[in-house]
Amino acid sequence: MAMTENATRRGFPERIGRYQILERIGRGAMGVVYRAHDSAMRRDVALKVLMTDLEDDPEIRTRFHREAEAAARLSHPNIITIFDVGEDNDRFFIVMELLRGAMLKDFLRQAAPVPIERKIDLMYQLCTGLDGAHNASVCHRDIKPGNIFVRSDGILKILDFGVARLASSSMTASGFIVGTPDYMSPEQARGAEIDGRSDIFSVGAVFFFMLTGQKPFPANQLPGLFHQIQHESPRPLLPEEAPPELAEVVMKALAKERGERYQTCQEMMADLDVIRQAYPLKVRRLPTPVAPAVEPSASSSSTQNGAAAPSNGSTPPPLSKPSTDDTVDFAPAFNSDDTVSMTQPTWMRRVADRIDAALSGKFARLWRPAPPAVRQSGIRKR
Repeated sequence: MAMTENATRRGFPERIGRYQILERIGRGAMGVVYRAHDSAMRRDVALKVLMTDLEDDPEIRTRFHREAEAAARLSHPNIITIFDVGEDNDRFFIVMELLRGAMLKDFLRQAAPVPIERKIDLMYQLCTGLDGAHNASVCHRDIKPGNIFVRSDGILKILDFGVARLASSSMTASGFIVGTPDYMSPEQARGAEIDGRSDIFSVGAVFFFMLTGQKPFPANQLPGLFHQIQHESPRPLLPEEAPPELAEVVMKALAKERGERYQTCQEMMADLDVIRQAYPLKVRRLPTPVAPAVEPSASSSSTQNGAAAPSNGSTPPPLSKPSTDDTVDFAPAFNSDDTVSMTQPTWMRRVADRIDAALSGKFARLWRPAPPAVRQSGIRKR
């Protein structure tokens, strides 16, 4: 009874299915993540539950099921493991391994600079995991630092296949934009059909961030960002940021035309492997922890995807506001780090709204289709 009252007071259920809920460790736009205990297997797990206010939305439920379907069919050392999928009292949930370590962003922000050989090793692991997904006909569609986790033993894990596209699925049609703008491929930004080479472009953008600490396309407004992604090249990598052969790998992955990029992750892995031989890891295993323990806060995407709470038994701090790395469909205060999902007309209207604000509405109305009555008369709205 005391446990039930305590759980109610803290705002989460006592049990979901066979899993005893221990604490809430994260929140995204689609779900809440708890640290839970699996009594049958005698282990702690990360349990992601569809948000109650979204349960009645059929498309969100479909996306949540798709996340489970895409991730559960993947078995790879560099992809987070899905243990179980189920439904309890109309609450759909996914059970994942509980990770200890740091998100890629936090890992790169350590007091001591991360050596180039460690970065190259992580790059190779990212390509290896993504190659496993592509071989299973799964395109991630949202590769970004917020979906990459570095375990305390140095193993990289790809997280959150929530917007993954099964090659056999027809749910996502051409003209529908899904992903994170800062790391989108040009074709993804256009709402065109995508394939594994779109993931490779996103990998190139992540590599650029790993080497420089900066995003390859620095615009902070959506129209300018999409223009840069489709028409401008990132700045050249400096010699102190990357050896020339590694800079070539990054820039090839970031080619605007799909045919000019690496066609498969295996091609990129082959080039990275040659570079990796020239920069061997001096210490394979990392000290524990690699960074301050990941706090169970919504300000870190690691908690959203199943990162562990501190193992010292301390009480976690209260949840902060949701991170801009959280997966969202639409947010009025848009940030280019967000994962977005919107139809192309919606995107065009949002671009027009931004131009309206900047130009006092004089020109942006040209971006919008004329009302039906005006179109039928053949008169252009001014």
